[in-house]
Amino acid sequence: MFLVTLLTFVGPPSGAAQGRGRQAQPVATSASLALSPGVVLVKSQPGVSSTHPLTMTNLTQRRVLFALRALDVIVREGKRVYVPAGETEGGIARSAIFDPATLALNPGESGQVKVTLTVPKEPRVRAVVALFEGRTAVSSQGTVMVTGSLGTLITYNLSDRVAVRIGEPSISPQTESSSLTVSEPLENSGSEPVVTHGTLAILRVSGELVGRVSIEPHRLLPGEKFDCPAAYTRSLAGGRYRAMMSLEHEGGVQTRTIEFTVP
Repeated sequence: MFLVTLLTFVGPPSGAAQGRGRQAQPVATSASLALSPGVVLVKSQPGVSSTHPLTMTNLTQRRVLFALRALDVIVREGKRVYVPAGETEGGIARSAIFDPATLALNPGESGQVKVTLTVPKEPRVRAVVALFEGRTAVSSQGTVMVTGSLGTLITYNLSDRVAVRIGEPSISPQTESSSLTVSEPLENSGSEPVVTHGTLAILRVSGELVGRVSIEPHRLLPGEKFDCPAAYTRSLAGGRYRAMMSLEHEGGVQTRTIEFTVP
């Protein structure tokens, strides 16, 4: 589940000291908000509009107010960047129409907002965040006031050009305090969003299967990079082994292996 969570300081409590030059750090709050769905997958074409219902639930102890806005999600140097609507050529966020445009919820109350988005004729973006931007200060552990903002990720597949570039795996050996971990660099080298998932198999060099663990699904936007980890939590006896990492996505299955020794 994808969830954008932003905690923004409103200000310190009355009488609190403030240090110059210090940046405020996000603080966890016991009060909570829930947004569903976390991710919406859309298969579409340029020029086509679609409408998506989003439900926010207020699990705090006070009435909260949200303003709705959309952000384009782009990738720079392999990482996601969230850009205000209208600032990206070929973006989708500028077309967003929210109904209603604001939402106020009492404690324990849920409310629905519908967002309508239109893919431009020459799209260069494949994801949008529909953001519920908090406008109400919520007390966190009685020491600071924060506002909470949550967003739903909406991804667009506009063609079948799906491709993932997979690098060579690396090993972090098991220790007394940590499990064996196999990591594999991934890059979405196609034009569309893709979700990878798979398995890590540990074998003896003779080919005998020792164990297998699942690799959690991970979503990659075009150009996005991710170092995919898989931990094998069972202790391995001394000897020679082979780790086989198989990742599946819409473009097929790719497998890489690496041998290692446990002293």
